[in-house]
Amino acid sequence: MTRKPDLGARTPRVSAYVRERAQREGTEARRVKDALAARGLSPRKRFGQNFLVREELCERIVEHAHLLPDDVAIEIGPGAGALTPRIAQRVRQVVAVEKDTGLVEFLREDLAEWRGIEIVEGDFLEFDIAAAAKRHGADKVAIVGNIPYNITTPILERIFEQRAVVRGAVLLVQKEYAERLAAAPGTPAYGSLTLFARYHALLDPLMTLRSGAFWPRPEVDSMLVRVILREQPPVDAPEALLFKLIRGAFQQRRKQLANNLENALGWERDRVERLGAHAGIDLRRRGETLTLDEFARIARAAAERGAEA
Repeated sequence: MTRKPDLGARTPRVSAYVRERAQREGTEARRVKDALAARGLSPRKRFGQNFLVREELCERIVEHAHLLPDDVAIEIGPGAGALTPRIAQRVRQVVAVEKDTGLVEFLREDLAEWRGIEIVEGDFLEFDIAAAAKRHGADKVAIVGNIPYNITTPILERIFEQRAVVRGAVLLVQKEYAERLAAAPGTPAYGSLTLFARYHALLDPLMTLRSGAFWPRPEVDSMLVRVILREQPPVDAPEALLFKLIRGAFQQRRKQLANNLENALGWERDRVERLGAHAGIDLRRRGETLTLDEFARIARAAAERGAEA
């Protein structure tokens, strides 16, 4: 009697592509680990360090940055230098800003033979983008970075503050954060952060990076986002007052807008109701349902009635 082969007992075959990719990823991760360990370095949680260890993704990130040969590029947090030489191949000058002293020394040694790379030890939140642009003879710079999750908003604020000298930015952020930036009114992710970013920039999600692309492996996935800075805000309103009202509207999301505006402005209820009537906004709505334009209408009406930021 001829026995049929037990197909279920076969070991699944792994394609050559999968084997090659796994080997490449493991090799790059090992290279980074060994290079840092040789200098007594390791990822520092306090600085939010998660190093990219997928070479093909590094290439795609730099491609998405749309860098030009005469560009001066500012790299935020180069870490172990996964992106730095790839950026340098495409631009006239890279200024890589790294806060970790040990990594600064490592990068200066590891990239010493590269022309057009300047490693700056410092905190990007205190870094003068305009001065760097002037030093290298550029009107505007391009910004690229795999940025720490815990300081994403301050980094965006810094870029927005100096937008006069920033051509654009391509940033790796936490995927959930990127979804908040792009959220629609009335959705759980929509909030003051969404409106803050929308006021200053257009945001284009480019690609998702799984947590396995990094070492150490974070608990969440990341998303690459293009930040296109606006030359002018999309709405006409007193900026400080506008964001005072927006922050107030989202402090207690489940409350009606009238209640939150009372607290934000310190006004009596009847005065707030007259404000809503003048702005043409139903204050029985919740703040999370309002667009940026509707908040601007309220801010303009409030300014006309003597509200201060």
